[in-house]
Order: sequence, then C-alpha cells, then structure tokens
Amino acid sequence: MKRVVSTLLALSLVGLLASTAFAAASDTITVNYEVEAINELNIDGASVTLTVSSATAGSAPDQASDATTYDITTNCAADAKKITGAINTTMPGGLTLQANMTAPTGGSSAGATTLTDVAANLVTLIDGVAESNIVLAFTLDATAAAGVVAAASKTCTLTIADS
Repeated sequence: MKRVVSTLLALSLVGLLASTAFAAASDTITVNYEVEAINELNIDGASVTLTVSSATAGSAPDQASDATTYDITTNCAADAKKITGAINTTMPGGLTLQANMTAPTGGSSAGATTLTDVAANLVTLIDGVAESNIVLAFTLDATAAAGVVAAASKTCTLTIADS
C-alpha cells in the first residue's frame, strides 16, 4: 500500500512539475487603429472626341456624343458626397458642352448638365461606395450661328466634394 501511495504521489508530483514547466506565459498589447477619409475618382479614358458634322436640312446641326467610364471609391457617411464638374474656360458662342454622369449605387445623377467654368453638380447623395466602369457621357450641341469651329479642347475637372 505504501508503494501505491508513493507511486501515486510521485506521479502527481511529476504531473505538477510538468504542467508548471509547460505553462504558457501571456502578455497583452494595445492595437490602435483608424480609417481615414477615402475619396478617389478615376476617369478611365484620357479623352473623348465630339465632332458635329451633319444636320437635317431646316434643323439645327446634329448633336455629337462620346462616352467613357469612371471609377469611384469613397468611405463617406450616407449622402455625404457629390461629384461636380467644370471646364477650364467657357465654350465659344453657339456651342454647348454637356456631361451626363451615371451615379454609383445609392447616388443620384443630375442628368445631362451644361458644363461651364463654374462647378456644377453632376452626381449627388453619394454613400460609401467602391464601383468601377460607370458611364460618363459627353455631348456637344452647335447652333448654325456657331459657324465652323476649328478643333480645340477643354479640360474638364471632376471633383468629389462634400454635399
């Protein structure tokens, strides 16, 4: 009986020592984090070309149109952002340049909007979104009084802004 008790005591002692020898030590660390405001806009095409070249007799010249796409990523609060558009200088007399920007999911497009050198809302009510290949279309209207206009270009600046 002494032997059994001694053996059990020895095994218990070995078990206690083994659990102490293999006990894991622990510590803690504070993980600091934040997500900063993200507002990214990318126009996929470098340019569009609009050429008014025909008309129906007795009517204004036919409208010219061309399109590209754009990508957007913003992590704003609901309805917190809009996209505005402006060209660097006003259009010559008799010419009207418009942009029609399809809205990303949750946003609202202003539809075909005349571009001037003053920023105009193209898309409003933008929520946090990450989308690509959204249509951005341009049209050019000319009156007969505009006459022949030599090839020229305008720089269109699109901006994500607070609503």
